[in-house]
Amino acid sequence: MKVLDIRFSLKDKGLHIGFTKVIIDSMIKAILFDVDGVLLDFFEANYRFMSDLVAHFGYKRPSRKFFSSIFHHNYYDAIRLLTSLRSEKELQKIAQYGLGDQISRYGELQKLPEKAKETVSLLRKKYLLGIVTSRVKYGVFKHPKLADIVKEFLVIVSYEDTIKHKPNADPLLTAAKKLKLNPDEVIYIGDTEIDIQAAKAAGMKIIIYAKSKIEGADGFAFSFSDLPNLISTLD
Repeated sequence: MKVLDIRFSLKDKGLHIGFTKVIIDSMIKAILFDVDGVLLDFFEANYRFMSDLVAHFGYKRPSRKFFSSIFHHNYYDAIRLLTSLRSEKELQKIAQYGLGDQISRYGELQKLPEKAKETVSLLRKKYLLGIVTSRVKYGVFKHPKLADIVKEFLVIVSYEDTIKHKPNADPLLTAAKKLKLNPDEVIYIGDTEIDIQAAKAAGMKIIIYAKSKIEGADGFAFSFSDLPNLISTLD
């Protein structure tokens, strides 16, 4: 049995979450979650938001097919791909406009997967939990649908926290370091091949939560309620 004495708070955008001692009796000690496609069913909202954003600045709206191919890029890279911009100043102008109150208009299209809240609460009783996402911090801490469960997570690593991003291992390794754990003590839950590449590069096990299997993952979950048992088989 291992007792981790972790005494720090997550403070961002007015959020204060305190954690102290967590008792862990397993080989796997932490579970990290991606946001888009895992903690949030976000495609429709993101498609409409990004389409309206680039159209506002005079750029062509993307097709759904093209947007699905870039959906899992981080916010800034998605804008680059949608606009072909090379000017950092113009890109920042568009990005900052989008980070205003614009995204709140798409809230009704965003939702947590079924049983997500209950499963996260259950897993927290046995494991340390964290989030590793290519979202900017604003998109995590100020998201209305994440407000109910973000308090369950000890560590949140977002776009601003690392120089390199998935599929590079840095975001996942940063989370493991903050948790004071070795990478092989952590499982990452993602939904794309990029997540598999990042987890493998970090030396972590990877579970894919998606409607179809992707080669290279250590496990597959088609619903959140599948996760506790699946994680125990990898422990």
